[in-house]
Order: sequence, then structure tokens, then C-alpha cells
Amino acid sequence: MSKRSLATLFLAVLCLTPGCVLVNETRAPTSIEIQSMQTREFDVPYKIAFASVVDVFQDLGFVIQSSDFATGLIIAKGSVINKNVGVLEAASGVHSKIVWNVGTAHLEEPSDGKVSIRVSFVANVKVTLAYGMSDESSRAILDGEFYARFFEKIDKSIFVRQNLKNRANTN
Repeated sequence: MSKRSLATLFLAVLCLTPGCVLVNETRAPTSIEIQSMQTREFDVPYKIAFASVVDVFQDLGFVIQSSDFATGLIIAKGSVINKNVGVLEAASGVHSKIVWNVGTAHLEEPSDGKVSIRVSFVANVKVTLAYGMSDESSRAILDGEFYARFFEKIDKSIFVRQNLKNRANTN
């Protein structure tokens, strides 16, 4: 076989072989996907669910900025963390970098007796440059594992609250 025939055969096999070319495609999640990772239902009384969400925020070092039991809205601000400024940032004039998170939770009680909880988190970064100039940015946290761990903590808090309530009723 000639080199030309081999090359043609190779290209034909390459084109006809499905799935051989790997494409690293990163796409933004849809709003339905975001809601799905940020929402869970719990089969508990509304009062226990609300208190459990507040507990988890506080256990994670958040300060409750506001909460309204009637509307089910909880807003919490994460601890301010002063990040070390890296060498490249220092060379570009970055003086300090502060990172904090804001978390919100919304609880609803559908007619089936369950409580639906949706939480969302935003990471905020404030960079102070030389001569007092600063730049601030925010981005939504869209990590499914992060939300799964948060809901696991809520589930544990609910379990503890229910058992404390049951123990108090038996004494």
C-alpha cells in the first residue's frame, strides 16, 4: 500500500470511529439544574426545619443577618477571611484580599406536610490595591458537592432536634 492509501485509510477509520475524540466541554448549569442542587425536601415540622437551618449556618461560622419565620427567609454572612496575598498579586500591587460568603435559605411548607428548603451561596472577594483603591466581585457557588454537604448537616441537625424533642416529651 502506498503512503497516500494508508493516510486515506487512517482518516476514514478516524472519522468513522465514534467516541474516539475527547472533547472537554464545560457548560454553565441550567436554572433547573441549579434549583435541583440547591433544594431539598424534609418530612419534618416547619419550626424544626427553620431552627435546624439557623443552627447549621451558625455551626459553619455564619452570622445571621436577618431571618423571618413567617416568610421562611434566612440571610447569613460567612466569617471574613483575610487571605494571604500571593507573590504575583503582591507584584501587581494587591495589598490585601478579603473573602466572605453570603448564604440565603428559603423555607416553604407545601400542602403535603413536608418542608422544602432552598439555599444559595455567593462568594465575595474584595481586593485592596495600592493607594487605597479596591475592587470587589461576587460569584455564585455552583458546586453540587458543597450543597450536598450542607444538606447533610441540616439532616443531622433535624435528627438531633427531633430526638431532643422526643426525649423531652418522654421525661
